[in-house]
Amino acid sequence: MAAGQSDTKLGKGTVFGYAAGAIVDGTMTNVVNTFLLFYVTTVCGLPAALAGLAASIGLIVDAIADPTIGAWSDRLHSRWGRRLPFMVAAMPLLCTSFVLLFSLPEWHSATALFVLLMALSMTVRVSMSFFNLPYLAVGAELSDDFVERSRVMAWRWAAGMIGAVAGVGIGFGVFLKGHDGLAQRHAYSAFAQTLAVLVLAASACAILTIWTTRHLHHRPALERSSMDKRLARELSELMRNPSFRILFLGSVLFFAAIGMTQALGLHANTFFWHLAGAQIQQVTISLPLGALIGAPLCMPVVRRIEKRTAVLIGLCGWILIQASPVSLRLAGCMPLTGQALTLLLSGATFVGGMLMSMAAVAFNSMMADAADEHEYLFGARREGLLFAGWTLASKAASGVGTFLSGVLLTAIAFPIEQTKRNGLEVHVPQHTLDMLGFFYGPGAALVAIAGVLLLLRYRLDRHRHAGIVAELRERRLAEPATVRQRA
Repeated sequence: MAAGQSDTKLGKGTVFGYAAGAIVDGTMTNVVNTFLLFYVTTVCGLPAALAGLAASIGLIVDAIADPTIGAWSDRLHSRWGRRLPFMVAAMPLLCTSFVLLFSLPEWHSATALFVLLMALSMTVRVSMSFFNLPYLAVGAELSDDFVERSRVMAWRWAAGMIGAVAGVGIGFGVFLKGHDGLAQRHAYSAFAQTLAVLVLAASACAILTIWTTRHLHHRPALERSSMDKRLARELSELMRNPSFRILFLGSVLFFAAIGMTQALGLHANTFFWHLAGAQIQQVTISLPLGALIGAPLCMPVVRRIEKRTAVLIGLCGWILIQASPVSLRLAGCMPLTGQALTLLLSGATFVGGMLMSMAAVAFNSMMADAADEHEYLFGARREGLLFAGWTLASKAASGVGTFLSGVLLTAIAFPIEQTKRNGLEVHVPQHTLDMLGFFYGPGAALVAIAGVLLLLRYRLDRHRHAGIVAELRERRLAEPATVRQRA
């Protein structure tokens, strides 16, 4: 079979081996998004606005670098293929910077701590992109089949959620457990070191699988123009791709909402809902656990309905679940406390995770379909650049969400200095708690609704994609043999 015509069913070993690489991003990104803002503000005492700014700068710098990384991996010629050199080189830097991020020194200067946090945040995010963007691009190359591609994405998403569950579970259940466990500064470093070992093993499994399946990958384009000229032209192509444009803008809004909920999650669970450490663990871990279980369960649904429909069902369900509990509490209609409240929030979050799985699997498969449409429209494969554009949207939006969360904590006069001195036993005014709950729940949901409205304009359905793939096969068969064999 010629490169780029991988439409056969993949073996389970290939699918699972490739999916293991998602544990890297699933573990580290979810741990950073869940714990970092709480750690650097409540534990380390950095002012919330500075903490949000430092974390968001790291995301935004990474987002700007993503198109270059993606385009570079699309064009690289090496005996290891296009993607593997980036993945192998990224892991040592990623693991080292991740451990340092959760091992901040006890400096008295807020400015010095801000600069260090910003530098480490940028290093973690950019090195993650050097691993993750080539890894994501391979997923669009393993198969061109409409349904098989969704299977690959489902297991990749499930592996990412295994990483998320492991990361959050190890944090709450081992290193940060007990009364005031979240306030124990020294525990975060050991926590990060443990996760670094976990992701190194997962990345090794994915790297080996990608090496053994390199015959299925699409060949890099042969161009002699300079990198800056190519990138400018390719970015222009990308934004002229109607499917990608809608997916890009929709994901900006949705990930901004996700960024707010993840950054404010520990604050909301601790101070708005008044949950204890074990209860916070139960609620927090319910989201990735629901997403993990939802990944295989959503596959029959995604096979039978249009991918856009699956995304819309998942996103609308998540929005409803995110907004409802807080809105009911603010309206005085939810008097539950303690374990009864924990069970309700855990159940709602679990269902929200399952719905998010449906949306994520279908969305990732839509991005891979958009790569086929891009080749159809412009005559070149751009998987790396397409996924770079998508991660640019997600990271920039998450950065904005994190920054807004830090600004909002400052605006509502959240007592950062008191929590640093006294731990979690502090008095927070009711008005501050109400505003915290609003921005965590219905406020974030309103941002996501705008993303749903944009996705209604997506038009690349099953029938149109089948026609595109058939046309691409005819084009490849018509190429001269010498061109097909060149790599």
